[in-house]
Amino acid sequence: MTGARTMDLNLLKLRLIAERRKFTRSRRKAAQERADKASGLSDDFDRTPLLRENLHRAIADQRSHPDAGGETAVFSTFCGETRNFTFDKNNRARQCPHYFVSNNRTALDIVQSLGWLPIFLDLDISKNPILSAHQAKVAKALPHLFPDLARHRFLVYSDDKQRIKHDELPGFIETLTEKGGAMAVKLSPHIQDNILWEFTDSLFQDRYRKQAHRMLRFVLAQMEAGKTLEADRLFMTGFSIRDMAHPRGVDLSEQWYEDILACGIDCQLAFDFLAQGNPDIIDLPAPPRKKYLGKKIDPETGTP
Repeated sequence: MTGARTMDLNLLKLRLIAERRKFTRSRRKAAQERADKASGLSDDFDRTPLLRENLHRAIADQRSHPDAGGETAVFSTFCGETRNFTFDKNNRARQCPHYFVSNNRTALDIVQSLGWLPIFLDLDISKNPILSAHQAKVAKALPHLFPDLARHRFLVYSDDKQRIKHDELPGFIETLTEKGGAMAVKLSPHIQDNILWEFTDSLFQDRYRKQAHRMLRFVLAQMEAGKTLEADRLFMTGFSIRDMAHPRGVDLSEQWYEDILACGIDCQLAFDFLAQGNPDIIDLPAPPRKKYLGKKIDPETGTP
């Protein structure tokens, strides 16, 4: 009898443990759903305005700044609600025209006060950060569609939240021209050898996890088309330089945008496949390593 009672007690414990796990999972799921609803985070949205054939409706066909000149220009972009604006306040325009593309007029007013030339992108502001990120890919991937940007030979793109090191630009442009490339991009500082590292690293961010299945389908399609996961170059697309006079430049940008629409907002994943065996893409030195698999790197130890 004692053994039977002990067994009954242990079974009760197992049931209680299972119920507790079920309750905990339920609470966690409910909390995540509330957080997603509050943030607007969703991969379910209308992509029609973002299709390549519809972009002419969002982009003015006339220059906004006809007097801005020079062979080189810097540009950046942001789309979304003002509360999510990530611009580095130290990025004052200097040395050459600096353009900023956004669907948020408040953001454009802010950067204009720091010397940037505003370009309005006529797309609705969304509370969904994933949609906003897709909107920002329009200028990032297709700068040749913007009359102000297209008139400069060298276009330097820099992510709005990172500081621009202007002193490096002449050397990078020289590297691009000497090697005859259409585009030069910095190598990734924290991943190498295999594109799955980019896929894995991106999943530490909520907005990329929402598109994980889309990203996976894109990877499989690229492999079926003859691309490989092994890569001798993986890139950080938060900084790039284009030679707008290069005969392959527009085709390269158009293909990248098409891939982004298929892949999702991890444009580095799409770019890593695009760059495979492509001599028109030149690599620039990687910046200092700051993170690994979603965690910041200790500058003293070099480890997370």
